[in-house]
Amino acid sequence: MTEDREKAGVVIDVEPEPDTPPREEATAPDDTPPVAPKGQRTALIVAGLSLVLVVVALAMAYRYTRQAASDLARIQQSLQQSLDQQRTLQEQLAEANRSMAEQAKRLRQQEEKLASQEQLIAQARQQFAEQGQALDSEREKMEQREAELRAAVTDVHRRVGASGTQWMVAEAEYLLRLANERLNLARDVQTARAAMLLADQRLRDTKDPGWNGVRKQIARDIAALDAADLPDLTGLSARLSALAEQVPQLKLAGATLGGVRRTSPEPAAATPRQARSWETLLDDLWAGFKQTVRIRRNDKPVQAMLPPEQQYFLYENLRLHLESARLAALRGDERLYHDSLSQVRRALDEYFDPHDPLTRKLRETVGDLERQRIRPPLPDISGSLAALQAREKLLADLGRPVVPEVPPGEAGGEKP
Repeated sequence: MTEDREKAGVVIDVEPEPDTPPREEATAPDDTPPVAPKGQRTALIVAGLSLVLVVVALAMAYRYTRQAASDLARIQQSLQQSLDQQRTLQEQLAEANRSMAEQAKRLRQQEEKLASQEQLIAQARQQFAEQGQALDSEREKMEQREAELRAAVTDVHRRVGASGTQWMVAEAEYLLRLANERLNLARDVQTARAAMLLADQRLRDTKDPGWNGVRKQIARDIAALDAADLPDLTGLSARLSALAEQVPQLKLAGATLGGVRRTSPEPAAATPRQARSWETLLDDLWAGFKQTVRIRRNDKPVQAMLPPEQQYFLYENLRLHLESARLAALRGDERLYHDSLSQVRRALDEYFDPHDPLTRKLRETVGDLERQRIRPPLPDISGSLAALQAREKLLADLGRPVVPEVPPGEAGGEKP
């Protein structure tokens, strides 16, 4: 285009030849037609060619101007679209900042709850330790009383003789009382069942058919104990401890903004220096613009990132909820147990990656544990003791001795 303009600006200076005709022509006759000089024809031809070149140059300049204006309009439209997308991204970034501020506020609230829960758990542990000590002390006392009672029964058996059966009835009554105490106070089903089996054996050893009604009631109470669906609290506690150990391996949801596709620009083909013109200049401008402005697209909503110190509180809060559920299960506090597991489930749904296999497995396990009852209703086994006491009363009313007379210091093997 520059060459065309240069051609259009060329001015040809032609010096006119002198008007004096040659001498030969001056002597020619007057009727010969005039002939244009050769220099003038050349000037006219050059002027015509120059005019054609100027017109062609103007046409080409007009064409390139229209094309450049069209390319510039397309560039401005693309730039406007890029600005709109940039404005949208800025709005999304502002929304992400607001979400991050809200999460920071929630985390502060969680820290406060975590501190209060730690105090409650410490108190619960202390109470559990005290209850364990009290139960150990009570068990030692019961074992001591049982040993003393067995010694007393053995002494009664020795004094009454092998043919006596009253001591067997007394031992059966004691065993039935022990079964009721262990079941109602300690929820110890196994010990209660063993005591009732021993009581049935004592009544069987009397070889008295009058105790068959009591034995039938004992059998019904044992069947009720076997039918009771009692949870395995030891196994439940072990499962909760195992879940707490897996908490540090969980992946948080929204920890990063997501993968961003990065595409390296293709290297432009080498262009010879002589081929560079207005067309290649526009291509170079467009390539430089694309390298300057880079648009990133995310197929998911932008989530706020959490710093490591706040991630620690999320993991610690989840672990404390699992520990609280474990202690509640051992104490038999069903309400606290289900509340703690519900907090664990909500934390998994809100803060951790739902696509992580470990998160899904932990979520399923928590759901199974939530459906379990740790303190189901216990069967009533007092019918066998009531039946035995009713028969003893009947025999006493009829005048038959049920339990032999024992000196006050030896009755029941109790010490003053």
